[in-house]
Amino acid sequence: MLADYDYRALGKLLRARLEEDGRGWRVCAVDIGVSASDLSRICNGQSVSAPKVIAVCDWLKLSFRSFYLPPRSPAARGDDDAMFHGTSTETGSLHDA
Repeated sequence: MLADYDYRALGKLLRARLEEDGRGWRVCAVDIGVSASDLSRICNGQSVSAPKVIAVCDWLKLSFRSFYLPPRSPAARGDDDAMFHGTSTETGSLHDA
């Protein structure tokens, strides 16, 4: 698995906070420094740019890293060979010149 970001989890927390706030998404968006469309995208689990994620996380008083999904190691994926150990495709040798 490649590195990823859990926009769904962020979106759930953001939606709950926006509903709790009660001022409306456009007003909150201005306070956060993003657009209301950005808030909608995040609340629907869609990706937005890193600066917008950071702005939202700051507003939520959460670390943006809380939603980071690191890549799994080859061993955790079940790959026996963590690295490629095939034969060389080179036809010559450095000493053949």
